[in-house]
Amino acid sequence: MSRNAQRGFTLFELMAAAAAGGIIILAANAFLFKAYGWIGELQSEVEINRHARETLNLLMLGGRSATTGTDGSKNVYGIIGRNSPPASGLRSNYAAQYTSNNLTLTPDKFAGMTVQCIGAAIPLPDCAATEVKSVQGWVGSDVQINSSTRSMANRTIEITAVITDPFEAGAAQSPTQFTEKYRTIGTLNRTEIDP
Repeated sequence: MSRNAQRGFTLFELMAAAAAGGIIILAANAFLFKAYGWIGELQSEVEINRHARETLNLLMLGGRSATTGTDGSKNVYGIIGRNSPPASGLRSNYAAQYTSNNLTLTPDKFAGMTVQCIGAAIPLPDCAATEVKSVQGWVGSDVQINSSTRSMANRTIEITAVITDPFEAGAAQSPTQFTEKYRTIGTLNRTEIDP
């Protein structure tokens, strides 16, 4: 073997390998940032579904209060425990608010935050124009109760709730991806007058 035989890599080969490795690392980094965004969207979907389930369960099933109501019980009667549909106004500052038996429940209420509206329905469904909204919950627009067109013998009602993730909607490029509409049908089962 000759003494002048080449050993190792040339500087050019090392620089080409480093550049190729850098390109691969940049591509992987871009993918990781995109995957991080996907994870945030999925977590938001899970939270929206959880809050929708809580809101609709409160409306359908009611709950218990720490104090006693009109009928002497601590029951806040849901749709299935009522004789007539609840009045409108089932939210306050975007937090679900349900009143029955002279008792009010407000689950999922958090410390207030402000959201800057930049146009009609952006980022919250009921933004009218450029304004600032005070938000304390996840109910994106007023809960709709339809007791006429979808009613069977005046005993069933349709409930439509729009749930918005206020933490993600304000920063999103497309805020509508953090808003979902949910519908359910409930039956009024109480035969006597509501307390």
